[in-house]
Amino acid sequence: MRRTLVLAGGLAGAVPLLFAAPWRAGAVPTLLTHTAVCSVTSYTLSGNFNVVGGPASFTVHAAGGCVGTSGNVNVDLAFNSIGSWSCDAGVATGSGALAPNNASTQLVNASLVNVGGEYVIELHNPSSAAAGQFTTLPVQCDLGQTQTSVAGTGTLTFSV
Repeated sequence: MRRTLVLAGGLAGAVPLLFAAPWRAGAVPTLLTHTAVCSVTSYTLSGNFNVVGGPASFTVHAAGGCVGTSGNVNVDLAFNSIGSWSCDAGVATGSGALAPNNASTQLVNASLVNVGGEYVIELHNPSSAAAGQFTTLPVQCDLGQTQTSVAGTGTLTFSV
């Protein structure tokens, strides 16, 4: 019984030393969150867009400068429409990459909603989230022609 108390007392006395000891750099992982609000100067949708919609697969690339803990961001996503997609309306889901300039690239799932050329985009994974909006002017598509690239500008706010 006496040995048990001495051992327990010795361990209890050593525990505070663990917290007081200086750690060498990189020995204790730190959780750093990168959060930024970005002005996206280039949202580009690539695919085949028509005023009369149908099922569609397309990609979205976005790039912009940010204010916050990241200076810029790139986004590359692939989408498939849920039902009909046109240059003026549709809903799509997809996945791809969210890449802040100073954090590791995040593989994300995404949702995209188009209402009259006004888009809302949402990206997420278990440790990251992003949301944004952008505006396009798909003139060629609205005139009844197939448009293979639709460009716009907007915002993106993220935390990774």
